[in-house]
Amino acid sequence: MTFRLPPLAAALAFILSSCGTGSYSRGFKTATDAMVRPPATAEGPWQGSWKSAVNGHHGPLWCIVRPAPDRPGHYDFRYRAGWGILRFGDYTHTMPARPASDGSMKLSGRMSLPGGLGTYRVEGRLTRDTFEAGYRSTGDHGTMSLRRPASRQ
Repeated sequence: MTFRLPPLAAALAFILSSCGTGSYSRGFKTATDAMVRPPATAEGPWQGSWKSAVNGHHGPLWCIVRPAPDRPGHYDFRYRAGWGILRFGDYTHTMPARPASDGSMKLSGRMSLPGGLGTYRVEGRLTRDTFEAGYRSTGDHGTMSLRRPASRQ
């Protein structure tokens, strides 16, 4: 029997393998501590999971959403994902997004993955409390479901 990583996990492993864990953890803690409760917008920290519709693989997922500092009308979605023994690492997907008057945000974006691993696409919607999206990459597609992290007391 041959073990083969699903395409999303392989892409994430490639992207995430060079990233340290301390920087993301500190950024996530800072974003969680600074989050206004209840949140007024879709910006800030999120945590939940991803699941492949192709093979059922799944894992933990975190995201920090903030305006891109040098690209007006764009937001940085800084993700950390895990699968199997590949538990940590992070990457940033910058997408155009425009918050609605109710604080929600529609997502629709794509990025080329390094190393010829194809294209990653995401479509979804964030409200102040929920983050539901679908992803599609070369050979894989599935869902991401995140909620606000518990406050740190």
